[in-house]
Amino acid sequence: MRSPRGGICRAAAGGGGAQEHVDLIPGIPDDVAVDCLARVPHASHRALRRVCRGWRSAAAAPSFASARAAAGANEDLVYMLQFGNPSAASDADKDDAPANAPAYGVAVYNVTTGEWRREPGAPPVVPVFAQCAAVGASVAIIGGWDPRSFEPVADVHVLDASTGTWRRASPMASPRSFFACAEAGGKIYVAGGHDKHKNALKTAEAYDPVADAWDPLPDMSEERDECDGMATVAGDRFLAVSGYRTARQGGFERDAEWFDPAARAWRRLERVRAPPSAAHVVVKGKVWCIEGTAVMEWIGMRRGWREVGPYPPGLKAGTARAVCVGGGEKVVVTGAVDGEEGGGRHAIWVFDVKGKSWTVVRPPPEFAGFVFSVASVRI
Repeated sequence: MRSPRGGICRAAAGGGGAQEHVDLIPGIPDDVAVDCLARVPHASHRALRRVCRGWRSAAAAPSFASARAAAGANEDLVYMLQFGNPSAASDADKDDAPANAPAYGVAVYNVTTGEWRREPGAPPVVPVFAQCAAVGASVAIIGGWDPRSFEPVADVHVLDASTGTWRRASPMASPRSFFACAEAGGKIYVAGGHDKHKNALKTAEAYDPVADAWDPLPDMSEERDECDGMATVAGDRFLAVSGYRTARQGGFERDAEWFDPAARAWRRLERVRAPPSAAHVVVKGKVWCIEGTAVMEWIGMRRGWREVGPYPPGLKAGTARAVCVGGGEKVVVTGAVDGEEGGGRHAIWVFDVKGKSWTVVRPPPEFAGFVFSVASVRI
C-alpha cells in the first residue's frame, strides 16, 4: 500500500502552527475511511500501518477492532507452537540446525482465510514444550525447556497480534515445563508441571498482561505434572485437569482443581479426567474432550461425560491439541494423521459446533509438524 502523491494523510505544511486536519482518504469522511480500512485483511496490516501516521493511528485505536467486527471483517487466528516437519526441510536447513536442538517455532493458521504463515519477529529461540495462551490480542509464550540445556525456563514473550510486535515480559517466579496453562478472567494462569529435577509441582501463578506482573497463587492440594489447563464456567475460573505426582510417574489422576479468584482458594472436582489420550477444550463454558471414539462433554461429577459429536476422522489417538475459535462456533484440533508412514504428517480438523461435522485441513508440508500448544485470537 502506498500513499498517492499529495493525497492520503499528508499534513499541511504551515509555519509552525497547528497542523490542519487531513482526511484519512481524500474526499471521504473519516468514519467511512475507517470502515474501509477495517476491511483490509489482517495479513496486510503491517503494510497498512506503514502508509502514514493517520492510518497507523486509526489501526491502533481501540475502536478499530469494533469497526472490523461491525464490518464482518473479523479473522480467527490459531497460534501454534510447532516442531518443524523434518521431511519438509531442505538439506541446507538441516545443515544449519544446531546440534540436538529440534526446530520449534510459532506458526499461524488463519481459520477465516485458510492462510498459513510463520510469525515474523518471534523470539529467535522458542523454548521447547513452551505453552501459549491468549488474552484479547496478546499471545504469550511461557516456560518450556531451553533447547540447548533441556532445563525448564521461566521466560515469557508476548505478541500483540493486532500490531505484530513482540516484547519480552516479566518471567514466572519459577521455571517449569509440562504445566497447565490457560486464560481466565483476563489473566493467564499456570499451574503444576515439573522443575529441572523432574519433580512434579503444585505451585501456581497468574499473569496480568496489562500490568506485566505475576501474582503468586496458593498451592494446589497436590502435585500435577503434565496436567491440562482451561477456563470454564463463565470464563473467569481456571481449571487444572489431571496430572500425576512425582511418586506416580505416568499415573494420571481422574480429578481436577479449579481456582476461585474471589476466595483465592482451590476447589476439587472429581471424575473430570477423560482417557489419557484426550485433548481438552472449553466450548461456551462447557468442558469438552476429544478422545478415541467421540467428542465428549463433562456434565458434572454425578453424571460424568456424554457424547456431543463424532471423533475427528483420521486423527491418531494421543496426538491432539484443541482450541475454540469464533466465540464457540468452531473447535480447531491439531494432530497426527493415523496410518501415515512414520507418523510425522500432521493436519488440522475443524469442528462445526452447530452442524456437528468435521472438515479436514491439510497444511503445506512446512506446517505439518507436531503441535505442542495452541491459542486463538480474533482480530
